[in-house]
Amino acid sequence: MKPAAGWTLRSSERIPWWSTLRMRLILSVSLVHVILMGGFIWDAVNEQSAGIRTELESRGHSLVNLMAVASTNALLSEDLASLAEVTGRVRQQPDVAYGLIVDERGEVLASTSGGDVGRPLAAVRPDIARPRARLMRLEEPVRVAGRVVGTVYLGLSTAGMHRELQRIRNEGLLFILAALLIGGGAAWLLSYAITRNLHRLGTAVRRIAGGDLGARVEIRSRDEVGMLAKAFNGMLDSLRETSQAVVREHEKRMDAERLACVGELAASIAHEIRNPLAAVINSVSLIGEPELDADDRNKVRRIINGEAGRLQRILESFLDFSRVRESQLERHDLVDLIDEVITLFAEDPDVADGIEIVRRLDVPQRTAVFDQDQMRQVLWNLMRNAVQAMGGHGRLTVSLATRSPCRLRVAIRDSGEGIAPELLGKVRRPFVSGRKGGTGLGLAIVQRILMQHASVLDIASQPGAGTEVAFELETR
Repeated sequence: MKPAAGWTLRSSERIPWWSTLRMRLILSVSLVHVILMGGFIWDAVNEQSAGIRTELESRGHSLVNLMAVASTNALLSEDLASLAEVTGRVRQQPDVAYGLIVDERGEVLASTSGGDVGRPLAAVRPDIARPRARLMRLEEPVRVAGRVVGTVYLGLSTAGMHRELQRIRNEGLLFILAALLIGGGAAWLLSYAITRNLHRLGTAVRRIAGGDLGARVEIRSRDEVGMLAKAFNGMLDSLRETSQAVVREHEKRMDAERLACVGELAASIAHEIRNPLAAVINSVSLIGEPELDADDRNKVRRIINGEAGRLQRILESFLDFSRVRESQLERHDLVDLIDEVITLFAEDPDVADGIEIVRRLDVPQRTAVFDQDQMRQVLWNLMRNAVQAMGGHGRLTVSLATRSPCRLRVAIRDSGEGIAPELLGKVRRPFVSGRKGGTGLGLAIVQRILMQHASVLDIASQPGAGTEVAFELETR
């Protein structure tokens, strides 16, 4: 069974990879996975970052408080050695950038660097008033009986904290990337499990479109795709049974049409040869009469010869109709063929000088698919019918037009008397002719040839306004 026109699927048709169902499943699942995992991981990273920052601040406050407590008595007695011991211990703590003990006058009494003692605070640490981005500045006043006797300054470097935070962020990004890879892999497996079965369905549909109704989808899953496959196979069984019934009915109808056509042809042949055959029989019986004179005998001989020639023409036309060979379809230049036939036709002795032949062949697409010899016969028959319909005077127009990107329309128009309305629907049939002496097989032969070219003969005519016969050919 051939596929119906208009819905044939081609295996060469491919969906772009970015718009396939598999890619959309992978992207959607991966995106959801990354958003969820990224949100969780980013919250954890921010929580760890806040914990590290809080820990550093807590340690700084504890350290500066210890410095203030440890230096209280030494400030009152201005014991520089004790104060130096305090700053020395502070210097050994991690992340300490500086530590200062300043009296109430603003002079440095002890420093972690050891060289700032006795100098004003502003000269020693101008950055105390302008804290740097990677330095945490802490200070604690030393009070005795409500009076401030000095101040402790502590600077903690946050470089280590920032390094640790960067490490945590990098690890978070790695976790997000790992989540993307894992989510993408899981999405690919899920999409493969789904689209594999859909691909099998698509393959089966393409086989059916190619005419293979024996295609089946082997899917044993119990999910929705499995149910679809089961319903699809059931549809195929029903379609195959229906197709077989249609084929059987078509064969019966074709057989009936063949018998009807044979009967119609037999009746047409009998009708066509009855009159000339009766004339021949009667003439033969008369020619044997002894009382016929020479003139009558010659007249009877002329009748016999004329009717015998008529019978021969009828039989030759019928043989031409019955022996139309299979078309050999190839791509040819249609304009060149039409020009060739017009040139030969114009030189034919049967074409009167009063016939004007007009060419209208200017089209962008010149090539079409046809059998060159058969198409030459089609053009010749149609042009000959047009000339015979004009009675020796008139205009014969041969035109070529583009009907669509893949079809060309050939039209032959005459300026004759036209075809009677009662004959217009019958002239394609064998042995039906509106011209006296015609066999009625010319258009029938043309119609058979065009059918092999997947085309039909279109006839438009009005009495007194001429006739146009046209057909279309595929360009690819």
